[in-house]
Amino acid sequence: MKKFLLALFVLFAFAQSQQNPSIKSFTDTKTGKKYKIFDTENLAWFIQDLGNYSWDAAMKSCPADWRLPTNEEWKSVEIFLAAHPALWEEFRKSARNKEKIEKKTGFGFWWSATEAEPGTAYFQFMYEGYNDMYEGYDPKDVKHAVRCVKE
Repeated sequence: MKKFLLALFVLFAFAQSQQNPSIKSFTDTKTGKKYKIFDTENLAWFIQDLGNYSWDAAMKSCPADWRLPTNEEWKSVEIFLAAHPALWEEFRKSARNKEKIEKKTGFGFWWSATEAEPGTAYFQFMYEGYNDMYEGYDPKDVKHAVRCVKE
């Protein structure tokens, strides 16, 4: 009986871990705009782009109590999303919508709060058909999209 209960518990725990975190919404009280968000273990993330900004403007663009994610936080969310395929697809779907507007090669480009060489900062990007994020760095006057995080 103990083995049966243990097996049942393990199956239940596995099933729970395979469920995707729910997509919630956040309304910016300043602008009235509504954004889709999701929670990881320690951060809430925008699942939609806030807009395209130079790095300096991106650092100030998030709503109150929200901020630009660091490079390490981007790496962490990539691992989190890999464990939640439906959420990953929703995250990618929002990037595809942005790509149509920007007409850029690739899939999605988002600023990081982490500075690189002098006058540059890191960004994360994804390509259509790939399940990975990549990093690069650009001059701070280049415009990339913004996804905000909150602790």
